[in-house]
Amino acid sequence: MQGKTYNVKALAEAGIITAFTVIIVLINIYIPILSIVINFIIPIPITILYIRQNYKVTLISVAASGIFIAMLYNPISALASILLIGLTGMTLGYCIKNKKEFGNTIIFVAISFALGIIFYLFIYTMLINKGGIYGFVNEMLAGLKQSMELSKDMYKRTGMSSSEAAVIEEIFRVFTPEYIMKLIPAMVVILAFILSYLNYMVTLVILKKLRYEVKEIKPIGQWYMNTRIGTLVGLILVIGMLLDRKNIVIGEYLANSSGTILQFVLLLDGIALITYYLIDKYKMSKKIAALIIIFTAMSRLSLFYTIIGFIDMIFDFRKLDPYRKLKK
Repeated sequence: MQGKTYNVKALAEAGIITAFTVIIVLINIYIPILSIVINFIIPIPITILYIRQNYKVTLISVAASGIFIAMLYNPISALASILLIGLTGMTLGYCIKNKKEFGNTIIFVAISFALGIIFYLFIYTMLINKGGIYGFVNEMLAGLKQSMELSKDMYKRTGMSSSEAAVIEEIFRVFTPEYIMKLIPAMVVILAFILSYLNYMVTLVILKKLRYEVKEIKPIGQWYMNTRIGTLVGLILVIGMLLDRKNIVIGEYLANSSGTILQFVLLLDGIALITYYLIDKYKMSKKIAALIIIFTAMSRLSLFYTIIGFIDMIFDFRKLDPYRKLKK
C-alpha cells in the first residue's frame, strides 16, 4: 500500500512539474523579451523533481514535457529545448542530491549546458534554419552590423568624431563569419560556465526558501585556476598552433578556442586573487572592491588580471589548489 501511495504521489508531482515546465517553455517561446530571465528558471522544476523523487520519475516528466510542447508548438524545437532543459535540470538535481562540492557541480552542469547548446545549435541550424552553422553565424553578424550602423548614426549626432567611428568600424570588420566560426567552441564553453553559475545561483535561492540543504556558492576570492586544467588547455593551445603551422584546418580552431578559454579563465583567476587581497587581506568594503574590479576589468587593465591569474596558477598564492596539497 505504501508503494502504491508513493507511486501516486510521485506521478502527481511529475504531472505538476510537467505542466509547470510546459507553461514556462511556452512563455519563453511566445514572449522572447523574458527569455533572458526565464532561461535560468526553466531547469529548476526538473531539478526539484529529481531531488524529491528519482531519475526515473524525472525522465518521465521530461519526456511528457517534450511531447506536450511538440503538440502545442513545434516537434523539432521541442526536442532541442527539452533536451537542454532536461539534461541541465537532472544534472544539477543529481549534484545537489548527492551533495557534490560547488566547483564540481558547476563543472558537471556546465558540461550538460555545453552538450545541450551543441545539440540545440545542430537542430536549429540543420533542421529549422536550414542554412547550416555558417549561415546562422552570417545571419547573426548581419543583424549586429545593422545595429552598429544605427548606433553609429546616433553617436555621430551626439558629437562622435570620424576617427572614433573608424575605430568602431575596424573592430567590427574583424568579426567575419570565418573568425566567429573558429571561436564557436570557446564561446560554447564560456557560455556554458556562465549559465551554470547563474542557474546554480537562482536555484540556490529557490531551494533555500523550500528548506533544502544546498552547498553555498564560493566567494569570488576563493576561485582559482587548477594547474591540471590550465596545463591541459595550454597543451591543446600548443597542439593547435603546431597543426595550424602545417595548414591543418582543425589547428586554427583549436588554437583560437583554447587561447580564448585560457585567457578567460586566467582573467577570472586574476580577478579572484585581487578580490581576495582587497576584501580578505585589506578588509576593504565589498561594494568599493566590486566597483574597483568592475571598472578596471572592463578597461585595458584586464590584461593585468590575466597576467596575475597566470602567475597565481603557477605559485598558488592562496594555497587553494588541492592537487598541490596532495603533492606535498
